[in-house]
Amino acid sequence: MAEEESMVLKVSEPFSDALLPQSTDELAKFMDQPLTAIAETIAGALAAGPKGWTMMAGHIVQAILKGKLYQQVSREIKKLRDEGKIPDDFADEKKNKYGFKSWVDLLKAIDDDPPDADLLEALMAMFYGANKVNATDAQRMLNYRLLQIARRLNSGELLLLRTIYDAFKRKDFQQQFISLSQWTSKIARLQGHNLSALVLKDEHALVEEELISGYKDATTTPFNQSVLENNARLSDLGAAFCQNIETYLGETGRGSE
Repeated sequence: MAEEESMVLKVSEPFSDALLPQSTDELAKFMDQPLTAIAETIAGALAAGPKGWTMMAGHIVQAILKGKLYQQVSREIKKLRDEGKIPDDFADEKKNKYGFKSWVDLLKAIDDDPPDADLLEALMAMFYGANKVNATDAQRMLNYRLLQIARRLNSGELLLLRTIYDAFKRKDFQQQFISLSQWTSKIARLQGHNLSALVLKDEHALVEEELISGYKDATTTPFNQSVLENNARLSDLGAAFCQNIETYLGETGRGSE
């Protein structure tokens, strides 16, 4: 048993030496590399090294990803402040009681489970709305609540909501009840994957968050459900959520990217 514990220690040491230099400056340079370069370095070390490195690699990658996201968010907030889009004192609770809270929740979202690009975009949009210059208290409160909703969604659900929002803007759907299976088939075709089951899986969360309308008869099974396809099922809350993202992208110059 003692021999096995010694082996684990010996395995850990060369891994940390190989990937994380002792010098703080060298470590900073390593973390400033593009994620592709970091991935290649760690993947190469894992391929060549003992299996005992695997768990440590996961922690390192997670830490690096969080660090990069914190850096990205900090730069974006600084840019918004420098451009006068959010106030310098956005975290002053006497002036905006949702400013500091929205910032804390944004960082918590990164720390709990590093978001992908789509989710981070949604989180930043709601943070922006809660801190935007000249926003009313009601708008700040709404955006803070939308930030809480965004934290509970994943990228698949956000993609579905975006598809529904695009259909809503095009007025693709008529005001009539259709079966849930018909609706999911339509949306699956719009998304391009034609997988109704995937739409159905993501749809549940949007109904639960009241971003889209629910079912005609909540007591029946999903296969027998009917939905009102008016507005592509987008609720006023869902429309506000999507419009927030649209506004954020437009006002930060990302709308055409």
